[in-house]
Amino acid sequence: MSQRPASENSAHTSVGPSRSSKGGEVCRAWKAGMCARGTKCRFLHGIEEHLEDVVPQQIETEEKLAMEARAAEIARAHAAETARVRAAEAKARAAEIARVRAAEAKARAAEIAKVRAAEAQARAAEIAKARAAEIAKARAAEAKARAAEIARVRAAETSARAAEIAKEAAAKTVQNVVLGSIVTFSAGLEISHLITGFECCTLRIANLPPNVREDEINALFTNRGLDRGRFHLVSVKPMPGGGKLSAEIITDAESGKALSLDLSGLEFRDEVLTLEVSGYNSPGSMSAATERDSNVLTISWRAPSVRYVAEYPDTVNATAKAQELNRQMCSGRRVKVEINTMPPGRFVPAFHHNSIKISFLPPTISDEEVKTFSGSDGVRRLTVKRGGVFSEDVGHITATLREDIGCISPGTLKSLEPLLPTPSIDGTVMVRARFSSWEDADAVHTRLINHRIGNVSFWFRLPNPTQYSITISTEQFRAQKPLWDALIGGIKDKRACMLHIHEQSAVVRMRLSGSKKEAIGALKVRAENLIAGEKVEGWHMTLGYPNNKFLRSVFDDTGALVRADCRRQVLKVYGESKAVEQARELIKDKLEQLSSLEYTKILAKQSVRFFIARGIPELRETFGEDNVKFVISARRITISGGEEARHALERLIQGSLSGPQIVPDPSGQQSCPICYDTVSSPLPLGCGHVYCSPCMRHFLTSALESGQFPLTCMGDETQCKVPIPIPTIQQFLPQTSFNRLLEIAFHGYISRHPQEFKYCKTPDCNQIYRSTDPSTAVAGQCPSCFSNICTSCHDDAHDGMDCVENKRQAGRVAEERETEAWLAAHGGRVKKCPTCQALIEKVDGCNHMTCTLCDSHICWRCMGVFSASTIYPHMNRDHGTIYDENPVNEAVNVQEQQWLFGLAAQQRQQQEELRDWRVEQARFEERQRREADAAIREEAERRAAIARREAIRGEQARLEAVRREQARLEDVRRDEARRRATWQDHETQYQQMRQRERARAQAQQEERSSSWGCTIM
Repeated sequence: MSQRPASENSAHTSVGPSRSSKGGEVCRAWKAGMCARGTKCRFLHGIEEHLEDVVPQQIETEEKLAMEARAAEIARAHAAETARVRAAEAKARAAEIARVRAAEAKARAAEIAKVRAAEAQARAAEIAKARAAEIAKARAAEAKARAAEIARVRAAETSARAAEIAKEAAAKTVQNVVLGSIVTFSAGLEISHLITGFECCTLRIANLPPNVREDEINALFTNRGLDRGRFHLVSVKPMPGGGKLSAEIITDAESGKALSLDLSGLEFRDEVLTLEVSGYNSPGSMSAATERDSNVLTISWRAPSVRYVAEYPDTVNATAKAQELNRQMCSGRRVKVEINTMPPGRFVPAFHHNSIKISFLPPTISDEEVKTFSGSDGVRRLTVKRGGVFSEDVGHITATLREDIGCISPGTLKSLEPLLPTPSIDGTVMVRARFSSWEDADAVHTRLINHRIGNVSFWFRLPNPTQYSITISTEQFRAQKPLWDALIGGIKDKRACMLHIHEQSAVVRMRLSGSKKEAIGALKVRAENLIAGEKVEGWHMTLGYPNNKFLRSVFDDTGALVRADCRRQVLKVYGESKAVEQARELIKDKLEQLSSLEYTKILAKQSVRFFIARGIPELRETFGEDNVKFVISARRITISGGEEARHALERLIQGSLSGPQIVPDPSGQQSCPICYDTVSSPLPLGCGHVYCSPCMRHFLTSALESGQFPLTCMGDETQCKVPIPIPTIQQFLPQTSFNRLLEIAFHGYISRHPQEFKYCKTPDCNQIYRSTDPSTAVAGQCPSCFSNICTSCHDDAHDGMDCVENKRQAGRVAEERETEAWLAAHGGRVKKCPTCQALIEKVDGCNHMTCTLCDSHICWRCMGVFSASTIYPHMNRDHGTIYDENPVNEAVNVQEQQWLFGLAAQQRQQQEELRDWRVEQARFEERQRREADAAIREEAERRAAIARREAIRGEQARLEAVRREQARLEDVRRDEARRRATWQDHETQYQQMRQRERARAQAQQEERSSSWGCTIM
């Protein structure tokens, strides 16, 4: 196609030269604009040149050739078109073939992919299944191990918590004031610390902040090294004026003295504390109210004064004026105005009935002033009897009093000061005589009674050194009025002690005062016993409701007042013995009736499961099936059985809300140490033994009657001996029974230590004191009856004298008492010589007796000693005769009486020796008891050491088991890690296999695609 046709070449070559020696043909390259030869080209480069040179034949030939060229061009175009069409058709056929083949390849690839996907899915499912099984197995093993670990940890935590709770329960103590002593009870109600009332004192801390807590007050003492058992917080009360509080604490005297120096002036929460130490007074007793200035004797007398008589027109005006002017002020004095009356037994000619008498006017007043005051012109001053000391001699009276007091009790008067103003508006002069002691003031007071200076008489006031007061309700006083009347009527010496009763609207105030502490103490104890009332066994919560109709009906029916103490859950009855017995019977019947009533509570949601599993079975086993009803849909539980049933229900409700319960595993099949049967409603103790709850309740209740303390575990055939914790005891006993059990434990402890503790010797006094060794005898004072007792020989205190000398002195006093009794029995036939105390018997003769030992001349009638020359004149002058009116007819055998006196002395000596032997025997027994107690303590310590060693071995075994369990868990973790690594390897291999499969498939597809393209080409 690129070659020219032959005719064209021949025509070009056959054209002759032109004028310029160029051919006649026009240069085609020039016509195309691309001739590179320029002027050197052998062909023509212009039409004009061509036209000029071409001959007509050439033009015709040229046209012919042009037509042939056009025909050839058309042919070529047609051939090109045909080729193009054929190429398009071939391309379309190739595209169709490629499309069909691509579709077939795609279908085959899809089929292959589907098959391979199914195979891969099957392989993946198989691998996933195997992996899931492996993971599930590993997770199951891990969950099992984790559950075992959690169970073990929880078991260990539960065991540790149980041990901690048991330890806390075993360490818990209860402090209570029992019969005036501060007693600290530890586990088993064993007394761990005891401070007797003889050893106590009272601390009062003032200026405490209003929001202070009890634990903060306790911390003031414990932070200073004082053990918690050595003090007792009685009360916290507001101080007068409000805003601050004061606390009352009881402690021993030694600690109180040390704390008074340490705490006084201490700054506590921006407040400066003040501390006061005083004598101890049992809680609930009469409070001490010692009057200030008890050693001051107040002496009063009427000040100088004059009297006037004022006359009025008639009696009516005089009476009206007397009423108007009485107790009005006149010249600085409060006067007394009354109708003037005729002096008894006398006739006064100038007397008028229409007059008034004005008394207590000052001596300096004038008639004009009286006229102005009375409104009468007829006034006159009454005359005063002359002689003696007159009213204006106030200074003289005071000086005379000072001299008289100095003569009565020299050196005891410290000051004699008048009370201002002198005189007072009532016309009274008062002076205060201050003495060294109350005894000195009392001695002067006794001597000055009925004492006068001139015409001036005196009256005196000396406060009692000790006073006690208390307030009771009017109802209680009325119920006990015969008893109070009998108590006051039995007071023989009302100056030594007296009980004053003041009835007010709602209360009765009682004040006990006197001058002799022993008499006051004895009366105080009897009064406090009456105030305390008598306890009644039993309690029910309904009796504590305000305005209880039953208690009011008991008072109306029997006259005995019944009072319910809700806080202590105690019933007390007040009244005469007959009324009290009637009230007891009514209360007993009422309690029996109330015990049959039902008590209903709605349980909280978290308590239902506990009651279904444990609470209901325990209650039904304790109180019977018919007495316990439980409606689970309403969470309502109803129980019958009185206060004990209510207490048991409340205890279980509190236990269900306090958190998860620690209940022993019943698979252990433990037997109850009390009933020896399989445990029901289990109650575990810290020692490991488990009791039936009803058995434990019965065991603790029976302790109220048995009195065997301390309360210990009965496990291991009663050989366990671990004390029962106090919370366990409180769990089963109501508050009233628990308080009673504390008192029984206290009495049992005192009875088991008769040589260490003694009761006060005053009847009805319940205070105790600690006995001491004779070498350390101490004089103790009872805080209730104020008796002073020697804590060694248990007799009256003997200051400045040891116990042996006191016994000898007591023996001599007893012998003297027996001698005096023997002398009195013989009607005066035998008397003692007033000089040498020798026994003298008068058988016959005159009253002149001569002692054969000291040669004294004695008057038998008055036992006076005279000389030989003066005795007979004395008998004649003073007795009128030298003979007795009643001569002695029967002689007395003096030798026999001396023998009897010697025999009595021997008996006293034998009694003293027997008493000493008994004391020595008691000391020996006390030493034996202490040695036995020491042996018991050593045995207990040995057992405790064994128990500690067992506990250490058990802890070591537990730790070893924990270590082995941890090693096993570590092995499990390593196996799991290996399994996970193996699974990861499988997973990696699977992923690599899938990648290889994908690469192989992709290579095959690319290979097919390339083979198809060559076929098309």
